[in-house]
Amino acid sequence: MIAEIEDKKTYLLHWMYDFIEGEDEPAYLQEHIEECDQVLSSFIDDVADSNQRSDFLWVSAQVESLVKKLNELNFNLDHQLIETDQREDICALIELVLQKAGHECKGDMTEKWREW
Repeated sequence: MIAEIEDKKTYLLHWMYDFIEGEDEPAYLQEHIEECDQVLSSFIDDVADSNQRSDFLWVSAQVESLVKKLNELNFNLDHQLIETDQREDICALIELVLQKAGHECKGDMTEKWREW
């Protein structure tokens, strides 16, 4: 995984962990952050490792799948895991992955599927 992408993902997850640190009854648990990490990592690796990464339609389908998985995870946590800051960080991460795959991003690709 490209260091820049890993750094952006680590930053995003850091703030999720920071949010629950010291909370008696956090809105979500470490295991939920780890699940989010796995979903993001799978997306990143799938795009980076695929011979189809130059096909924008294929990449767009990967983004759609990622967003829908994150929708489900966030829904199961009463929409507490992904809030405004995390949404912006996730969108920036997706944009970076797409750029590294050779695609220009114009606007927020996640908007049509995103529920967070």
